[in-house]
Amino acid sequence: MYFTLTNLGLHFDTMIVWGFLMSFLLNVYFYFSSIRVDKSLIITSTMMFLSYFLTNHYIDLASVPETFYIKLIIYDLATLCLIYCLHKSFRLLNSTGFKYVIFGLCINSIFHGLLYIDLMIINNREVWWYWSFYSIGVNAVDVLMACALIMNRDYLGLIRFSKFITSPIRKKAFS
Repeated sequence: MYFTLTNLGLHFDTMIVWGFLMSFLLNVYFYFSSIRVDKSLIITSTMMFLSYFLTNHYIDLASVPETFYIKLIIYDLATLCLIYCLHKSFRLLNSTGFKYVIFGLCINSIFHGLLYIDLMIINNREVWWYWSFYSIGVNAVDVLMACALIMNRDYLGLIRFSKFITSPIRKKAFS
C-alpha cells in the first residue's frame, strides 16, 4: 500500500482534530471538577474543535488550488471572528489559550494567503523553500494552539513579548 501526500496530510489533519477534541474534553473536565474554572478555554476549545472537525470533513485536499487556499482563509477567519464575538458577547476574560489561538489563526491565515499569492497570482510552479515552510509552519501552529488550550500557559513567551513591545507605545499614548 502506497501513501500519497494527500493521504498523509489527511491523517495528520485528523491528529490535529483529535488534539483539539482532547483539549475540549480536558477543559470541560477541569471546569466541572473545579480544577480550572475558565469559560474562555471551554468556548475557545469547543469552537476550535468544531471548526477543524468540519473543515476536515468538508474540505477536499485534492481540490482545485484556486479555491482551496481561499476556503482555508475563510474558515480560519470565520473561526477567529466567531471565537472573538462569543468572548465579547459573554464578557469573558481572555485566557492565555484564547490569545494563542487568536495569534495562531492569524498566522495560519497569513500562511494560506501567501501560498495562494505564490501559486495563483504569481503562478509559481517551481518548488522553493516557502512550500516546505508552509507545510511545517501551519501544522506546527495547529499543534501549538492545541497545546496552549490544554496548558493555558504562555510557554513561548508571546504575551510577555507583546507587552514588552507595546508598553512604550502605551506610555507615550497616555502621557
